Amino acid sequence: MKTDVRHLACLRRAPLLEGLDDSFCAQIATSARSRDYKKRLGRIDTDELSTRLHFVMNGEMHLLRISPDGQECLIQRYLPGDFFCLSSLLSGRCCSSHVVSAASSQVLFWSQEWFRHLLQSDSRFYGNLLKQMARQIEQERSLRTLSRCAGTDSKLVAYLLHKLDSAHCSILHKTLVVDLRPIGLTAQELGVARETLSRSLQRLVRVDGISYQRGQVHIANSRLLERLLEESACCHHGFEEGGGVI
Repeated sequence: MKTDVRHLACLRRAPLLEGLDDSFCAQIATSARSRDYKKRLGRIDTDELSTRLHFVMNGEMHLLRISPDGQECLIQRYLPGDFFCLSSLLSGRCCSSHVVSAASSQVLFWSQEWFRHLLQSDSRFYGNLLKQMARQIEQERSLRTLSRCAGTDSKLVAYLLHKLDSAHCSILHKTLVVDLRPIGLTAQELGVARETLSRSLQRLVRVDGISYQRGQVHIANSRLLERLLEESACCHHGFEEGGGVI
């Protein structure tokens, strides 16, 4: 089977394949199968997630889970360059979630059995996988902090810190920028109504060093958010104009 140059180029940028030989990466690219998903119509069910490893070439995919009360909850967004369901690959256990396409997307996939065999052939590859799993654990720790926050304001600050810690931000004129677009989806991640999130954002902009424009939060210093979260641990109300909480 001929190696797809586009697949190989995208896979080479993935942290999971960092430091691996070109021939090893080419083997992965050659063995990949591809599937296209239409916007909001594509779905990967639990059974398939439990037997295959997936990689996002382009578009956006969302990991969803059904909560005990029957609600569908957004767990994670997957963007180009992301492998997903690594925990199922490593543990061999069934995945308890499903994935849907949030945009027209192209996804590569392999059988988990084939990937497990490949892991045994190169210790660096296995080491990369462990690093990826460690990062996921750190992200889950941040999300657990988020879930323990009592009020929407605290949840918003914890969410912004989570985005900064996971490098889901950019820098503009020495200011950290976290993109919350689409706002409706961010509200779903936080488990609040869009209107509730909008009011919380309005209160956040009263804090010196933080601004909000067109779905993007601009932060002069991440320490501002850390201070707000520390203060909100003692008081679960809105942000005080000029800094702090009331």
